[in-house]
Amino acid sequence: MFRISVLVFTLVLLPMSAFAGTLLDGKAHFADDETQALAADLLTAHGGMEPVNQASSLQFNFFTKMLGNPTPFYSFEALDLKTGNAWVEWPFWGATIAWDGNSVWSEKWPMPLPPGFFVRLTSSFLMLPWQLNTAGANVSRIDDVNLPGEEKIYRVLRVTYETQHPGIPGTFYEVFVDPDSSLMAGIRFDINHPGMVANPKQPIGPNYHVFGDYRNFNGLVFPTFYKSFGQGSAEGGKSNAYHFLWNLSMDQPFDRSRLNKPADAVEDTASAEWWQVSNNNQNDETLPGGGK
Repeated sequence: MFRISVLVFTLVLLPMSAFAGTLLDGKAHFADDETQALAADLLTAHGGMEPVNQASSLQFNFFTKMLGNPTPFYSFEALDLKTGNAWVEWPFWGATIAWDGNSVWSEKWPMPLPPGFFVRLTSSFLMLPWQLNTAGANVSRIDDVNLPGEEKIYRVLRVTYETQHPGIPGTFYEVFVDPDSSLMAGIRFDINHPGMVANPKQPIGPNYHVFGDYRNFNGLVFPTFYKSFGQGSAEGGKSNAYHFLWNLSMDQPFDRSRLNKPADAVEDTASAEWWQVSNNNQNDETLPGGGK
């Protein structure tokens, strides 16, 4: 077990009104009372809905080191919590990617992988305790199991969404809830983005993120370090990547000017068309409060 430091975090239970418009408003569908109670425990452990609903954006620095790859990945990421729009800077490359609700564009993007896959990927992992409670989410319980490299048994919530969107890399998320702290100890997911797989109906996975450190940002608890286990590496308990998060902020305004597409930008039409067809051009309601 590799826990670097588990945050000792005591929360006063929120009154029922604190969940108005979130867990108990009927937007998300919970399989049964046990599932809903576990999701409520998870949400409470991570700080509840009120601070998120009051925040304008989620912004952070992010660093990834792939084992066996000498080149690290570093980004600055910003997510508009009201609309779901996002932009990401990649300083090592001088690259930028952005999602304006209708299209994804990139500037100086050096990878063959689609920028649309990455534009809200990391923020979706961080926001999962809250994203369980949104419209179009179907949440159920599955068997209690351990995480790669660990013996501890976790309670597991499985969530699927009625529509595809930039915050979902595949067909499901599974959240491993610590039975002692109720924190999100790890996640399991698959990948079916059409730019990442030959056939979106045949996802690749499962993939794991195992969280090892947490920090309290203005009453909200986020993981700040995690290990990744890709398909085929989880069984042996060997991670293939490390990820670090710092300088997280939720009180800075979202810079919408960064969504203005430069003249030399390249559109990721495959990603945008996939999401638009899947959503039938409906509003993105993957974040607390919905979105446009």
